[in-house]
Amino acid sequence: MSRLCKRSSFFSVLGLLVLAFLFFIPATHGAEYPAKPIQIVNPFPPGASTDIVARILSDKLSSLLGQAVVVVNKTGGGGAVGIKAAKDAPADGYTILVAPPPIALIPLARKGIGYALSDFTPINFAGRNPAVMVVKADSPWQSLEQLIADAKKNPGKFTFGTPGTGTSGHFGMELFKMETGADFIHVPLGGEAPVATAILGGNIHTSIIALGTVRAHLEAGTLRALVVTAQNRAKEFPDVPTVVEKGFPSIDVSPWFIFFVRANTAPAIVDKLAKAFKEALQDREIAGKIEKGWVAVENRGPEETAKFLAQEHKKWSEVARVAKIGQ
Repeated sequence: MSRLCKRSSFFSVLGLLVLAFLFFIPATHGAEYPAKPIQIVNPFPPGASTDIVARILSDKLSSLLGQAVVVVNKTGGGGAVGIKAAKDAPADGYTILVAPPPIALIPLARKGIGYALSDFTPINFAGRNPAVMVVKADSPWQSLEQLIADAKKNPGKFTFGTPGTGTSGHFGMELFKMETGADFIHVPLGGEAPVATAILGGNIHTSIIALGTVRAHLEAGTLRALVVTAQNRAKEFPDVPTVVEKGFPSIDVSPWFIFFVRANTAPAIVDKLAKAFKEALQDREIAGKIEKGWVAVENRGPEETAKFLAQEHKKWSEVARVAKIGQ
């Protein structure tokens, strides 16, 4: 065989090997995942709803995925520190983020925060934590309609408290103002517990607040819930109507909990994680533990969750524009 033929045969074989290698890598990348432990970044302190949900799921996910799944708390900045850390991690599926609405709200309230909702791909909408609009039990308002009517008649007189500017509570109350035409003055108070205390003390008039935060006060009869800001009534307080029943379906502001990976994570990895989360949340024991923590299980997959988040982004962008949040 001539030297030219030998060289031609060599490069032909080499080309085939390169093609086979390139074909083989993407096909096995998802199949080999995970090859090491996975971390779930919780951007809030231990004991927060995000932390509880992630820790309940971690053992089941470890079993399903064949690798340890560990929850890591990276707190600060109202969730921004942990969310930014997850955004800066490699898009390899080994860093999962669990996040509530601040992942969508913080970039609207704080320009240049260093991340956007589009930096992440959702893998599972795990659940929601019911929220309620409350007033002091001895206040004159027995219904939502009465509070709205008074706030319209007396602009600038009534106040609502929130954990701070740009928080879920702030966005929720601004949406309430937009949809009802009622007038309230915003009082930022640094946390949900201080908000509840301020209502009890008569220092502010109302707030939209997580049901878990005010449950004891509702049971004790010191606070009154006027409405559940969700599609369905709360099981624990079945007599409290919803915003849907009151004619304001858009004021659905109950905190949600969604698991994400970095955008551009390989589709095979996203699919594997989505299947594992779905199966874990279908476990009755797991779901029961989560619901004991005041979170109603949703268990929606990536496509449905992505549509939901697009609607959320549109809604809250408009609220930020009208209320001039972050401007």
